[in-house]
Amino acid sequence: MEAMSSQPIHGEGIVPQQPATKLRTWALVGAALGLVGGFSLATITALNYPLVKGGMPIVSLWTVGLITYETTMLGAVLAALAGLLVELRLPNFKNLPYDPSVVDGGVVLAVSCPEGLRASVESAVNAAGASNVNWV
Repeated sequence: MEAMSSQPIHGEGIVPQQPATKLRTWALVGAALGLVGGFSLATITALNYPLVKGGMPIVSLWTVGLITYETTMLGAVLAALAGLLVELRLPNFKNLPYDPSVVDGGVVLAVSCPEGLRASVESAVNAAGASNVNWV
């Protein structure tokens, strides 16, 4: 069931409530992957190209820490963006029904049903006060 309106619908909802999003989990997993990836990248690079840095150890916590911090934040942001797109189901490539009456303040309620139930769905929608019923 899909509902479209040009105005916000207050009061009683016409579609079931959506479950809470998992964006925190997406961001946390992305941050953890960025942390592990950044630490590994900086450590392996320092060990493969051992440059003496004025008496500091080859793998210094300060240099590795900067790279680790930046990749942690990058992972969190990219994962949150990916999670947002997944949670919103974007981009949506399905062909959604549209009616021009939405622009004038109407509400379009699209219901997918088998061919045999069309008569009962149409009578239920008309009993609820529908002004127009179209079949696609």
